[in-house]
Amino acid sequence: MLFRIHKYNPCWLVLLLAYPLLTFPVRSQSQMDLTPFMGKNSLSHTVTIDSTIQVLSAGITSSLKDQDTTKAISQMVILSDIYANNAMFGKSYDGYWSALLLADQSRDLPSKSLIYHGLGWLYSLYLRENLAIEYFNRSLQINKQFADSGQAPKTILLRDYYSLVTLHRKLNHIDIARQYLDSCRMIKDAPSTQPKRNAFHDAEEGYLLFLENKPTESLALLNETKLYFEKNQDSYLAILYSFLGDIYQSLGQYELSRRNYLASLQIIDRYKRHVDWKPGIYENLSENYHLAGDDRQAYRMMKLSKQFTEQQFGSRSSTNRELLEIKDQFRLEKERQQDLLQQQELEKLEGEKKIENLKAIILFISLIFLTFSGLLIYRYLRSKHKAEKKWLQQQQELERIKAREILEIKNKELTTSTLRIIEKEELLADLKEKLTNQKQQPNPGEINKLLKTIDTSTYNNWEEFEARFSSVNESFYKNLAEQFPNLSHSDKKICALIKLNFSSKDMARLLGISTESVHTTRYRVRKKLNLSREVNLYEFIQNL
Repeated sequence: MLFRIHKYNPCWLVLLLAYPLLTFPVRSQSQMDLTPFMGKNSLSHTVTIDSTIQVLSAGITSSLKDQDTTKAISQMVILSDIYANNAMFGKSYDGYWSALLLADQSRDLPSKSLIYHGLGWLYSLYLRENLAIEYFNRSLQINKQFADSGQAPKTILLRDYYSLVTLHRKLNHIDIARQYLDSCRMIKDAPSTQPKRNAFHDAEEGYLLFLENKPTESLALLNETKLYFEKNQDSYLAILYSFLGDIYQSLGQYELSRRNYLASLQIIDRYKRHVDWKPGIYENLSENYHLAGDDRQAYRMMKLSKQFTEQQFGSRSSTNRELLEIKDQFRLEKERQQDLLQQQELEKLEGEKKIENLKAIILFISLIFLTFSGLLIYRYLRSKHKAEKKWLQQQQELERIKAREILEIKNKELTTSTLRIIEKEELLADLKEKLTNQKQQPNPGEINKLLKTIDTSTYNNWEEFEARFSSVNESFYKNLAEQFPNLSHSDKKICALIKLNFSSKDMARLLGISTESVHTTRYRVRKKLNLSREVNLYEFIQNL
């Protein structure tokens, strides 16, 4: 873990150089926290765990006094790791929360990522899997931000992915564990077409194969990785031997399984790492002896399992009592600060709400004013429109009255003109009659010529009448032709004279026909117009 702290906090180089002399282990099951300089014999030392804790505690005090928050947080995280790896979980928990309080104040995201990761492991040890997953994901999200922005290589994600692999493997969520394991394998230091091999990933792969009921493939892969750890990182053999013990026990090879379990316990005692695995290994040994028929040893192993369980996680453990009783002053302080921030935020929101309410009131009043003004304008425009419409109607009515008056005047003029024509026709008829009576003595040729001239004059008079009638009543003949196309030219003449309210006698004189012929023509017109006896012919033609 220390090499990651150094990466973000260069001022912590002094502790990094001194770290190989210290005697604290790496957090159990967090194999990606193993430092590269901790090889096979790296823990051959004379400095004790207690002295390491004293050095770090003094360093934290000094850093806080010097107001070197970054260095203090790094020291707190390392000290919390030491406590966690030595089953002093209460002190580890308090240390992480103390560091988290400082990291929040200084907005130190890299340190927060490490702290969230540590809290994730503590919650997983106490079977608070949901919280463990939540804190691992918090750490992962922070590291993704750094990786996506190019501030850190993508390998920074390995720690969180690997932790989620081991946690889901413990929960028997094989599919999810495999997904995170694939994510681990796809992360590379440099561009490559193949995923990079990693012994820790292969070990997890081997145990997942066992959980998938593939013991033969599992043993082959785990034994291959064992060679790597024997040469490079033999402290991890504590976990690997435990894996092999589980597999051999499932195959009924109890002696070989027992040897691997005991070898795992020896590695734990030698390096003081993965101490939290001891209760589970003793419990597996108890089952091993029972299956082998040695109930006496089985009872002894079960007793040791309970002893270590109580030591590490039980309420009677002095190192964990504070954790179980939730006497975490730093967490409470953080919650108090969060409550204070929430209260301030609430007051801010209330102030903003008051402003918003005031704005809403002003807006409401403005809307009412605009609505009222709009209503007044609308009513004014509507009244104006009505007045204009009424004035237009009055103008149109006046124009219609004027048009009717003009039409009546013209019709009267036309009638007068027609009557004059009739008088002329009567005069001509009388003249014609006299000339006819005197036909024996005058020249017959001259008389006939005079009669022909009188007939031509009659025809011309009708044409003049028809032209003047059409100019006054423009649409009459058009409407008549459209509605009653079967009317003859003589029928249309009768209709025109009826519209002018001529009597049958006047019509006969104007047309030069008898009154009986006029009556016959009127009858024929009624028939062509499909009028019943009840319909007045004059009123019908007036409406055309």
